Amino acid sequence: MIDQVKGTRNLYGKDIDNYLHIKDKFLNCYASYGYKFVELPNIEHKDLFTKSIGENSEIVTKQMYEFEDKAGRSLVLRPEGTASVVRYHNEFHKDQSNKYSYFGKMYRYENPQKNRYREFHQAGAELIGTLDNFSDVQIIKSSFRFLNSLELNFKLKINTIGSVDERKEYVSVLKKYFDKNKKDLSKESVEKIESNTLRILDSNVQEDLQIIDLAPLITNYLEDETLQKYEDIKNMLNNINIPYSEDHKLVRGLDYYNDLTFEFVADGVVIGGGGRYDKLSQILNIGQSQGVGVAFGVDRIINQLQLDTHKEKIFLISQYEEEMYDISDELDKNHIPYEVPIRFSKENTQYKEAIKNNATLVINCSEKTIKIISSNKVVPFDINKLKELI
Repeated sequence: MIDQVKGTRNLYGKDIDNYLHIKDKFLNCYASYGYKFVELPNIEHKDLFTKSIGENSEIVTKQMYEFEDKAGRSLVLRPEGTASVVRYHNEFHKDQSNKYSYFGKMYRYENPQKNRYREFHQAGAELIGTLDNFSDVQIIKSSFRFLNSLELNFKLKINTIGSVDERKEYVSVLKKYFDKNKKDLSKESVEKIESNTLRILDSNVQEDLQIIDLAPLITNYLEDETLQKYEDIKNMLNNINIPYSEDHKLVRGLDYYNDLTFEFVADGVVIGGGGRYDKLSQILNIGQSQGVGVAFGVDRIINQLQLDTHKEKIFLISQYEEEMYDISDELDKNHIPYEVPIRFSKENTQYKEAIKNNATLVINCSEKTIKIISSNKVVPFDINKLKELI
C-alpha cells in the first residue's frame, strides 16, 4: 500500500472551505491595496537560501529539501517566500519600487505536529525598492486589514533588532550569557549557542523560558538613530490606532532581517510575522533594493478559523434524465448552484445520496416539488420560491 507522505496534509471538507476562504480574502485584500500577485517557482537554486537565510540556520542545515538535477545544478524546494520574491524583483524590476503578494506551498523537513508540516502553505506580501518608515507601517496596516477580514482575534507584537552591525555586539553578549547558563538550557538551545544564538530567544521549551526571560535586552545595544526610527514607527502606529505590544525578545528566525520585526499571535499561536530586510538584495549580490514584508502560516490560520458556512445546498433528483436537465437548465440561467447524483440510479437511491451530501433542499424534477429537509415540508417548485428559500 502506498501511504501519504509524512508531514503532508490533505485539505478536504471544512479544511478546504477554510483554505479557499483564506485565499480569497488574502488575494482580494492585498489586490485592493495595490499589491501585484506573483506566482513563483517551487524550485530555486540552493544558493538563494544559503546566502539569504544563513548557512548556519536550522532551515539550511537540517530542513531544506535539496537535490541535484540532471545537469548537476544544486536545487531546493523553496523553504520560504521572501527570498524568491526579492530574486524575482531584482531580476526583472530592479530599478522600480513595487508591491507584491504571493500564495503558495513551501517545504521544510521538520518534525510534523499540529500547525507544523513538511509541505505547508504560506501567504505573503512584500514592498521592495526605495522604502521608508511609511512602508513599514503600510505592511502592518494591510496585514491588519487582512486578518480582520477573517474575523480572527489576534494581537500584534513588535520589536526592533537594529542593524546587522549592532546585532553582532548583542549576539556576542548573548552568546556569553547563554554559555554561562547552558547547564539550565534544553539540548536544542545548547546546540544553537555557537551557530544560531538569536534563535534561542524563540524557544518555547519550558526549561529555557526563565533563562530567556533574564537574558540581556537588544535595545541596550542599539544606537540612538535606530531607537529613534523605532519610536517614529510606534508613533505612526499610535496615530492610526493600530494596537500593539512590545516584546524585546522577539527576533525573526531568518538572518536577513534588520530594525522592525513583528508577529501576529492568535490564541497563543504565531499565525504570521515579518519585518524589514534592507540588506537582502546585497547579501544575494543582485541589487541594492530595500524591503519589508509579512508572511502568514495559512495552515495555522486554517486550524484557527471558525467559519459560519451555513448556506442552502440544493440537490436534484428525478425519475427521468430529461426532467432533471430541464430543471438544471433553469437553475443555470438563474445562476443558482446545485448538485446532481454521481450516477443516474433509482429515485430513492438519489434521495439517499442527497441526504448523505447534506442537502438542505431537494428538488424532485419529476414531481416539480421542493423538499425542505429541516422541516420535512414539501412545496411546489417555482424559481421565485426557490430564490426566497436560498
